[in-house]
Amino acid sequence: MRFSPCLTATLLLVSSPGFAEPAAVAEPELTKAPELIRSVEPFYPEQAVREGLQGDVVLQLELDAEGQVRSVQVVVPAGHGFDEAAVEAAKQFVFSPAEVKGKPSAVSIKYTQHFVLSSPPVPAPVPTGMLAGRVFERGVNKPVIGASVLANDGTVQATTDARGSFSLSLPAGSARIEVVAPGYDRFSTAEQIKAGVRVEVRYNLKSQSEGLEAVVRGERDKKEVSRRSLERTELEKVPGTFGDPIRVIQNLPGVARLPFLAGQIIVRGASPNDTGTYLDGVQLPLLYHFNGGPSVINPEFLDRVDFYPGGFGAEYGRAIGGIVDVYTRKQDSSEWHGSAKVDLIDAGAYVTVPISKSFSISAAFRRSYIDVVLPFILRRARSTATATPRYYDYQLRLDYHPPESKHSFKVFFFGSDDLLKIVNKDNVANSFQLNQHIGFERLMGAWTYRSQGLTLVAEPYVGHSLNNNGSGLLLLNQSSFNAGVRTKLEYQFAPAFSGRIGLDLLGTRTDITSELPPRGSTYRSFPGEQASADLEQLTQRRWVYDYGYWAEGAITFPFGLKLFPGLRGDIFSLRGQVRHSLDPRLVIRQKLGSETAIKASVGLYHEPPPVQFLDPVSGNPSLPLQAAFQTSLGIEQKITRELGLDLTGFYTRRFDLAERTNDIVIQPDGTPKPVNFDAGAVGRAYGVEILLRHELSRRFFGWLAYTLSWSEQKGRYERNYHSTGFDQRHILTLIAQYKLGRGWELGGRYRLVSGIPTTPYLDATFDADANNYHPINGGFNSARLPLFHQLDVRVDKTWTFERWSLGVYLDVLNVFNIRNRAFLLNDYRYRTQEAVSDIPIFPTLGVKAIW
Repeated sequence: MRFSPCLTATLLLVSSPGFAEPAAVAEPELTKAPELIRSVEPFYPEQAVREGLQGDVVLQLELDAEGQVRSVQVVVPAGHGFDEAAVEAAKQFVFSPAEVKGKPSAVSIKYTQHFVLSSPPVPAPVPTGMLAGRVFERGVNKPVIGASVLANDGTVQATTDARGSFSLSLPAGSARIEVVAPGYDRFSTAEQIKAGVRVEVRYNLKSQSEGLEAVVRGERDKKEVSRRSLERTELEKVPGTFGDPIRVIQNLPGVARLPFLAGQIIVRGASPNDTGTYLDGVQLPLLYHFNGGPSVINPEFLDRVDFYPGGFGAEYGRAIGGIVDVYTRKQDSSEWHGSAKVDLIDAGAYVTVPISKSFSISAAFRRSYIDVVLPFILRRARSTATATPRYYDYQLRLDYHPPESKHSFKVFFFGSDDLLKIVNKDNVANSFQLNQHIGFERLMGAWTYRSQGLTLVAEPYVGHSLNNNGSGLLLLNQSSFNAGVRTKLEYQFAPAFSGRIGLDLLGTRTDITSELPPRGSTYRSFPGEQASADLEQLTQRRWVYDYGYWAEGAITFPFGLKLFPGLRGDIFSLRGQVRHSLDPRLVIRQKLGSETAIKASVGLYHEPPPVQFLDPVSGNPSLPLQAAFQTSLGIEQKITRELGLDLTGFYTRRFDLAERTNDIVIQPDGTPKPVNFDAGAVGRAYGVEILLRHELSRRFFGWLAYTLSWSEQKGRYERNYHSTGFDQRHILTLIAQYKLGRGWELGGRYRLVSGIPTTPYLDATFDADANNYHPINGGFNSARLPLFHQLDVRVDKTWTFERWSLGVYLDVLNVFNIRNRAFLLNDYRYRTQEAVSDIPIFPTLGVKAIW
């Protein structure tokens, strides 16, 4: 018998994952066809030999850019066992790389295997068997893709696919097997192969990095000037994060230290309400639970976090500060796996269950018990406040991605709920009570279509949010229902030009209920005491619609210049009044050699004013959109292979900002009406951000982030700017993580931050009619709290077993127990003050298992 192959290159399959520099073209030019370097003769089926049968099998082979066979499909079958024999042999072929315009590229080729009998027919002289199995990362049950499985000193080999699977046809007898993959220790074993028998195996490779696999990156896409991407694995062990990678955002340049028990972020001195937070492109009401973490999404769902302190593209709107977009990853449908974590703050679990090769279900839940721990700590710190925060979050996700299909689908349901009560009683400070309840639920779907040079995404979603606040006699409950859809179409027109367009539609109904003392009430209390009286309830309903549309382009020039022009338009319908915005934006990048790049951005941004400011009774329904003009200029410099410097200067001018006013307008009937709010305030923020980053080496990673900035604002009738409440002049963060070996890791974080602005009170006047004291201040935000500084330390120990791993960590906040001041409380006469301290030393011992 003899075998005759026929090989033809038919279709180029290259496509770039990035938007800025895709390599796919509509009609690829194949400059070098792949050549068969090593072939394996297929086994001639014994039944076909006995019956004297011959046949031709036409195969479709998918080759990667290195010439390795990634998949094999039968195009024209021959039956009688010829198809299976041809497929098993073709999986072990090795080709020289194909080239498109002189560059190695992935291709799809047709291969014809001829089965021809010679006379007389002779069966295969050497009996063979089959070795098949899968390769996983030891301890985390994660398939290893692209591993080389070598048999008998490399004379026979295979490469694992997307599920970590491989198969080898081997002679009967003892076979020496080796598995090699980048980033993993070499694995060796021996297998006994029996003729005609298929042996199923599982190999577990030990990772050389043991979890330190990702860094703070800025290399991907390079579209925005200051985008900083965070990957999940390494960032789970940054000190002070308690295992939550999203909290690492708080340690990047441009991000201020969070106020006491706050769950939002402050970016370049802007109000937290001016920064948009997204999950897979869908806007969220908040990103963190109380006290700045953990985030509202279980880390196991996380793929990456893109953080834009400014200069973001036209895809994002309704924000004049920064953008945080959290991307989730497609859950693996090949294996059942999960994790569980317990520490002194909360406990949570995550699990993924494969239903089929195309369909998987994932779920997670987390609940805190800090409401039990924190009051005890505050009492030990002799704080006058009693705080009882509690939070929980949950996620349920369905992924469907048929093999070889251009379509994929997902359904994601998730939510969060936070409850905080603070009670303060002291002989000096005012007695007060604070109740806050924040929560949300979201249900979103996504359909993605990917073809050569084309990507189409549609994401419909619905949700509910609540924000209830109570303090003294004031009760304000806000409940919002929203529904929207985001669509995006990307197309690569040419190697140097691509474009994207999209729609961003959102409708929101907000119900606001407030309880206040009755208007015209003559009730009087003793000064300094909280009054007790019947309350009057007011209910309002407001509708807001936003019809957003946007377009972006990416143009690459031969001399290293890249332009990213964009245009964002929004049509807002606010309480029956329509407002328009049209925001041009531009990003420029110029490479100066292989190690240096200059970057710049300029753009206009709009957002609607807070919905409560538009009330016709207590607000002003005629308020315009709030706006910001943002510019930045920076340089990136690679110093060594691991060390890089990113330096960015920025200037932002905010205008048409809503502020409270005492102005009165005369209505047509001659009656006066208070304006309540107008858009006369303007603000500005400017400064410089420095990021000196050491990328992950074999044992070490870390970075130094420093921000020098000013955040100022003035009202319509003010002559001079004053510091905003979000101004933190100097922000220094130093992070270092070192792998000691034997599963031990040690990390530290040091922060040094200017104190937040505060208003000093010189005296007070007594209002007999209102039975209350009115303060006389010494200048709005003219003083500052003392400097904040804190050292956090984390120690990890990991034990790795064959199919699961166990980690124990100690994360200690404020190691030196520094009494940093969070804010000041005044007595009812504004004569004395009491400082409320930030969290004292807070050790957290935790255990996490992954399988």
